[in-house]
Amino acid sequence: MDPQYLPLVYDRLNAVCFGGRLRPALIRIHPWILSKDSPGARLAGAWDAEGWSVGLDRALLDHPDLLFGVLLHEMVHQDCWQQDRITGHGPLFIAAAAKAAASLGVQPPTPGTAEMWPEPVPRQLLKEI
Repeated sequence: MDPQYLPLVYDRLNAVCFGGRLRPALIRIHPWILSKDSPGARLAGAWDAEGWSVGLDRALLDHPDLLFGVLLHEMVHQDCWQQDRITGHGPLFIAAAAKAAASLGVQPPTPGTAEMWPEPVPRQLLKEI
């Protein structure tokens, strides 16, 4: 996927899943993203409230279905931050992700799947968004 389209995907997801309430965020493509919580662990994406940005691993550009899911996941983190300054994959994340999932017709997360939610999104849904 051409990275120039990511702001358009972000805007569309914001409209469909969050009712347009997310403040626009910068989307950054990184060669890699390292976890702050697990030294040495590589992440597919990360929400950065301080920089008001979503970071995405450059490797995702070759896998639009995975990129779409990671972007959505990080947007749920943004939504939780905007609501209550909460990070992590707790009850607020699960509730916000369940609302986003319902608007897209995808499986919502559970406490055991929240960190990896959502599964790759079907390509048909990508075309509709």
